[in-house]
Amino acid sequence: MRESKVMFLQYMTGLLILVFGSFHVLLISFLAPTPDKILYQYANIAGGHTLIGGTLFYSTVKAVYSNLLWGSFFELLLTFLIYHIFNGFRIILSEQFPGSKSEKVITYSMLIIGLIIYIYGSRTIVLMLTGGGL
Repeated sequence: MRESKVMFLQYMTGLLILVFGSFHVLLISFLAPTPDKILYQYANIAGGHTLIGGTLFYSTVKAVYSNLLWGSFFELLLTFLIYHIFNGFRIILSEQFPGSKSEKVITYSMLIIGLIIYIYGSRTIVLMLTGGGL
């Protein structure tokens, strides 16, 4: 793949991480609202949480993580994060160690490490979707 396409994907995944990450933070805020958070009043009105003194219950989190829609959301977020992080490492290391031979080693190393972490992360998401634990 041409380097310009790789950089375009780098920028797009950065933007998508910002969007998905913000949505993830809002989700957590909705699940465990406390009086100092903006969503607290709305969650209380809607009855959308189980809250005793700001405590986030395992059953509430489990209900979210066992939903296929949320599982897909987290899988996409994981994909964007893995690509963005390891492509960023590849870019930095390629600039520090120029040369076609070292660039191949760096690229394949980042690919292998990224795939290992992606598989482990996906395994965790699938376990949560199927009712297992971490």
